[in-house]
Amino acid sequence: MQTKLSTEKLEKTVGYTFKNKKLLTEALTHSSYSNELLQRNIDSRSNERLEFLGDSVLEIVSTTYLFENFPSIPEGELTKLRSEVICTEALSGYAAEISLGDFLLLGKGEKKGGGQNKPSTLENAFEALLGAIYLDSGHSLEAVEKFALPFISKKALAASIDSKDYKSELQQIVQQTPGEKLSYEVTDRTGPDNDPTFTVTAMLNSNVIGRGVGHSKRKAEQEAAKDALKFFRRD
Repeated sequence: MQTKLSTEKLEKTVGYTFKNKKLLTEALTHSSYSNELLQRNIDSRSNERLEFLGDSVLEIVSTTYLFENFPSIPEGELTKLRSEVICTEALSGYAAEISLGDFLLLGKGEKKGGGQNKPSTLENAFEALLGAIYLDSGHSLEAVEKFALPFISKKALAASIDSKDYKSELQQIVQQTPGEKLSYEVTDRTGPDNDPTFTVTAMLNSNVIGRGVGHSKRKAEQEAAKDALKFFRRD
């Protein structure tokens, strides 16, 4: 089990002190650990239900924030922006920032397999933590916002600044010449699973016309397209 000191450290990092410590423990309990305890006839509940709740709370909080802070962005683009700030990559990144994986209760096999660093596990734990805060605070969205919005706002600002669709612009140029084929190829991937770095090349037929690097394939492809536009003397 987690020690009192470790959960207090997490609470300090999160900026929220739980009245019901059992909710925090539940939020940190992976199903693999819960199943091990149940096999020993020890009552335990995994964080899956809290994750379900946290996912819905997160959608409300993020949607409200984006709606109020990006008034000039149309509905379709807001939907894309919301996907950017609450996708697996984003949520696992937020979890990594607070070292959430270090506090997770994992089964022996899951822990041995590096479960504390798996993007999906970190994503689920982050959502479960939000669900636990929501319940413990008496269904206060404000308490959830205080913790979650610094992550969301930073990610949203970065995504909105770099929202130009270079791939579509490049595709339109290429289509002007019949028979030309534009493609993207991942040539390298480095870094941990929860924060990978992709290198992508933009190919026109068999020729490399651009290269890009990013923390997602989509971002790297956009950077490669942006680089390739210089080939056509556009940017």
